[in-house]
Amino acid sequence: MVTFLLFISFLLNIVSLLAIVILYSRQNRFLNMEKEQKKMIMELEEVISTYLIEMKEENEEFIRTFNHHAKSQTSISDKKEDENGNSSPLQTTPKWSGAGYKQASKAYQQTPTPQRGAVEKKLEVKPTVKTNDDPLIQEVLSLKKEGKTIEEIAQTIGKGKTEIELLLKFRQIM
Repeated sequence: MVTFLLFISFLLNIVSLLAIVILYSRQNRFLNMEKEQKKMIMELEEVISTYLIEMKEENEEFIRTFNHHAKSQTSISDKKEDENGNSSPLQTTPKWSGAGYKQASKAYQQTPTPQRGAVEKKLEVKPTVKTNDDPLIQEVLSLKKEGKTIEEIAQTIGKGKTEIELLLKFRQIM
């Protein structure tokens, strides 16, 4: 009877040790998966903040170009004269002098540059599902397979370099 109880005791000890080993291995897998997920979140946050900063710089450059173009158009329209010698502004050029334009321009200039942690708080990233049936994706993929650079692909398609980089990055082709 004592041997039977010793046998059951050893059997229970072996089962409990096996259960402990299994739980420990699962916990390690969970911790590794959590570290990988944090790394992916940091990469995504970095890509999005870089994209936002680049987009803001492009918008500021566009506003400068637009203001310069508007000033040059204004000076051209002031100099244009009809057959009678009277000055008349060009009718095809809209003048952006309304309060809405000024307010939007002022608000844009006061917008702070996004910080690394602020992007995650302000943006809620919702993944969009795009299939391989999308002609833009097909064209980008075919140009990438031909060995063209990201800049060449962006020029060919007429999209921004960052947009092409993101598309390729999210498709793990880059």
